[in-house]
Amino acid sequence: MTQQVHLGREKETLLMTLYLRAVDSRRARPVLGDPHAQRIMEQIDYDFGRLRGLRGAAPLVAARARRFDAWTAGFLHEYPDALVLHLACGLDSRPLRVARPASAVWIDVDYPEVIELRERLYGPVEGVRSVGASVTESGWWSELPRDRPTMVVAEGLLMYLPPDDVSHLVNRVVGTFPTGRLVFDAVAPWVRSVSGLHPTLRRADTRFRWALHSPAAFARAHPPLRLLSDLPALDEIGRTRPGTASRTALRNLARVPGLGDAVRFLRYGFAVTS
Repeated sequence: MTQQVHLGREKETLLMTLYLRAVDSRRARPVLGDPHAQRIMEQIDYDFGRLRGLRGAAPLVAARARRFDAWTAGFLHEYPDALVLHLACGLDSRPLRVARPASAVWIDVDYPEVIELRERLYGPVEGVRSVGASVTESGWWSELPRDRPTMVVAEGLLMYLPPDDVSHLVNRVVGTFPTGRLVFDAVAPWVRSVSGLHPTLRRADTRFRWALHSPAAFARAHPPLRLLSDLPALDEIGRTRPGTASRTALRNLARVPGLGDAVRFLRYGFAVTS
């Protein structure tokens, strides 16, 4: 039985990323190979044919998820008692893809209607809590544990927020947790400028509102952040290609001014010292 979806147009981006992970999973050599995406997609009463124009973005979305999975798994390996805070989790199956120690705490956060749909589709997931709220609301943050190393995952989120909301959110992260990591993806200013031109995105009333000018300047603006990783998306996609020629071509493209920083995957560390 398929599930009815009642989401505002701007929240349908979670269906786009689900669709693109499913597209990747059906390929002969998937980048991520999400074992859940196709099954979840088939349970939703939605015309995914409307999203065919986005198929070319499947390698990007899959490479991003794979990189963030690796960062999350690495953090949990280093800190088995960590807290993972998965902001704007959508319908992502990350807590099922990443090995989670029994001592870890995992919290998925998204709008109440998204969490309700997510729980209908996935059912209860052992060791995972859900918070139905906007990530920019302040009330629920006070209920989070603050005595654990914390991994904050903001995949496919910050570019949709107004700049002031991005700054407030990051300041809340470093002001709430004493030590941890913040991982997110960001677009260049020119990508933000043209984001409303794609017909599929325009139909969903979706456009980017925030862009990253400088990873180093971002850290300086939000102490005590320190930059740990800055990976061009093209470079990361290249790592997943089976042929050396394909990998080299993509890495060379990543070095072209304006292309290399179009989309990047970033990892920051923070530790508050008294």
